[in-house]
Amino acid sequence: MAINKEWHRSDRMPPKATRAQRVAWHAAHKAACGCRAVPMSLRPDVMKLLRSGRKP
Repeated sequence: MAINKEWHRSDRMPPKATRAQRVAWHAAHKAACGCRAVPMSLRPDVMKLLRSGRKP
């Protein structure tokens, strides 16, 4: 999938992000861009967040 440059420009991963911040960022990224896969270590939590319907 092509990169969404606008999303990446405005939605940066926080420096020294906590696991919860990383999960939320990757969930938002998957919904907005998806230019790369979610890391395997975060995938179960990201998918749970996306299925829950809550805003990342």
